[in-house]
Amino acid sequence: MAASHRPTIAALALLCALALAIFADLLFGGGPRVLGHSGSDLFLQYFAWRDFGFRELAKGNLALWNPHIFSGAPYLGGMQGAQLYPPNWIFLILPLPVAINWSIALHVFAIGAFMFLWMKQRGLAASASFLAGILVMFSSTFFNHIFAGHLPQLCTMSWAPLIFCSIDALLRTQRVIWLLVGMFGVAMQILAGFPQYLFYTAIIAALYTALRLLSDWDWRVAFAFVGIYLGGALLASVQLLPAIQTTRETTRGLQLPFNFASMVAFPPENFMTLLAPNFFGEMAKYWGRWYLWETSLFIGVSGLVLAIYAAIRCDLRIKLPALVIILVSLLLALGVYTPLFHFLYAWVPGFDRFRSISKFIFPASLFIILLAASGFDQLLRGKRVGKTFVVTVFTGAVALALVAWWAGSTTSWPALMNTARITGESYLFPQLYSNTEFISQSQECAATSLGIAAAVCALLGVILFAARYNARALFGVIPLAVAEMLIFASNSRPASDSSAIVNPDEKSFLADHPGDYRIMNVNNPNTAMIIGAQDLWGYDATVMRRYAEFMTWTQGGNPNNAMSYVKLVQFDPLFAMLRERYIFAQQGGKFEMEEAPVVMPHLQLISNYRVLQNRNAIFDAMRSEAFDPTREVILESEPEPKPVQSNNNGVARIAATTTDSLTIEADVEQPSILLITDAYAASWRTVSLPGSTQAHYDLLPADYVLRAVPLAAGHHLLRVEYRPVAFAIGKWISLICVVAFLAALVRCRRADTSL
Repeated sequence: MAASHRPTIAALALLCALALAIFADLLFGGGPRVLGHSGSDLFLQYFAWRDFGFRELAKGNLALWNPHIFSGAPYLGGMQGAQLYPPNWIFLILPLPVAINWSIALHVFAIGAFMFLWMKQRGLAASASFLAGILVMFSSTFFNHIFAGHLPQLCTMSWAPLIFCSIDALLRTQRVIWLLVGMFGVAMQILAGFPQYLFYTAIIAALYTALRLLSDWDWRVAFAFVGIYLGGALLASVQLLPAIQTTRETTRGLQLPFNFASMVAFPPENFMTLLAPNFFGEMAKYWGRWYLWETSLFIGVSGLVLAIYAAIRCDLRIKLPALVIILVSLLLALGVYTPLFHFLYAWVPGFDRFRSISKFIFPASLFIILLAASGFDQLLRGKRVGKTFVVTVFTGAVALALVAWWAGSTTSWPALMNTARITGESYLFPQLYSNTEFISQSQECAATSLGIAAAVCALLGVILFAARYNARALFGVIPLAVAEMLIFASNSRPASDSSAIVNPDEKSFLADHPGDYRIMNVNNPNTAMIIGAQDLWGYDATVMRRYAEFMTWTQGGNPNNAMSYVKLVQFDPLFAMLRERYIFAQQGGKFEMEEAPVVMPHLQLISNYRVLQNRNAIFDAMRSEAFDPTREVILESEPEPKPVQSNNNGVARIAATTTDSLTIEADVEQPSILLITDAYAASWRTVSLPGSTQAHYDLLPADYVLRAVPLAAGHHLLRVEYRPVAFAIGKWISLICVVAFLAALVRCRRADTSL
């Protein structure tokens, strides 16, 4: 091993060891405990998604459709299942809870390793690069998402430093290998399954590249940056193209109402979290605005001090692009708290499709950490710390101590907390704002967090003072930063029992009452994916647009404002045509069940129909007392062949089923409409099988949200299958591009290829 590589290998090994150590009890203990709070998205969404997708993949089935929620919805095109993301293939090997824990741990290491490599590429010493890795691994903008159970978010964020690393390396070396590295990073972000971080990273990457090129324009590098994103998109076409097609048909493609899109911006007062991450309470007891995992900017007091030093002392060419990126990212993260968001929402594509613009604090944190590492590197190279800087650090420690004393002794703390409540932007139970014990705990928590910040600042001052006489003392910054970040992280990584996700009473009841029907689990509908049930609703943004409009309308809302967030407050008789049979709820720890009076079958032959092409006309017709979904179907175009009214239409049954298909056998006395009580999507197709009377079948929307197939008289054997054209095209594009990518990689390893 070359001596020059030893510091790099040692640093990466230590980063890996720290990532594994902080989760050691869960990584090596086994059992059902998983990282994340029991009320987080892991328990409500992602545990079930991983269970369903990789259980099917283990059978050799890449699930394109999810039949278990929303009466059926796209799965692969929803992206967050991330079946094609290579690191997720550990879910095929390990038990699900263990795989989740290992996935999180490995991505914590990955972001640290990529940050380390980025800093090394910028010419920083191994110790400064290691510091950057530690700060990003345990920063609140990344690590807090473990509490929230955000598996795809963590995976997507992990690749951002590698993309920035490839940009800097391209500017420095102009070697093709770094173009390929950038493509790979973008492809991994796409496959990881969270498009919002992909979008935000691309915006900041484009700005960063432009800033770097301003002082040293090179058209080859400019085109290479475009190639990074174009090449990454082509490599991941098998995921990206189905996602684009799915977006057009689902609520993901709808413009969010301004009031919703503007939610979860970064509150200005939360800049306090740069110094005291628990000033507004700990994760589960956060009394500030929105969610703490979206609104905390903590990268360590030591990291912040070093970043300030870099902003003052580093060369302008080093610090200016980073400072601009930080300023722009934070300005964007402030969202509706500045006039800029109104403009972005109205005029810039993409900003009207996501909420939680506070996520821009993540790229801001990357560049604050870049400055921190650059400042530390500057100190190491300078061999001497200025007296003024040391005095300033001690002054900061004293100021923080005074603020900590004030926070612990002031009588105005309840009024301070109440300023968050009156905004209407807090998710804390309102009664806690007047709870004396909770107020006291919150005040103590803030004072403690500020006290820790003061202590860290004082210790950093001692190290810097000692370094004035012995430069080696500067290396004391690293253990201080490690200790500070590990203490923070250890308080932000709860573990919960995953066996509690599925209600045992519900599971037992369904086992005792088999059948082809749907349920409505009021508390956690996604558990249907785990137990093999079918739920009327679900928890995800990928809902068929027609279906969301219908459900919004049944609950008394305006279908024009349909979203994936629909509060089901009433049982509608039309749910019978969705095969709704049981409603389950958990109230006060007690399992409750209600049975619907009427349930339609999965397949029904109907001879009566009418054609209505307007959505509102269809809804009005279905609300009429004359409408009986068991005897009449509403179509949007004339069927061929046309049904003939008859009292005996025949019989139809399901011969075989998969996640993406139904094989149906039917004997029809007179031409009829075969009604399939599953959610309609334009990508469903029909295939005539050998022995069938009909050579061709049409699949039509029925009753606005269901599927219909006109049948002639005779014997039928057909397969109804979900086959998006985008998936077929994307599969071949990805395959060809992966082969070309590997060939280019081999060539680059054999020869030093430049742009």
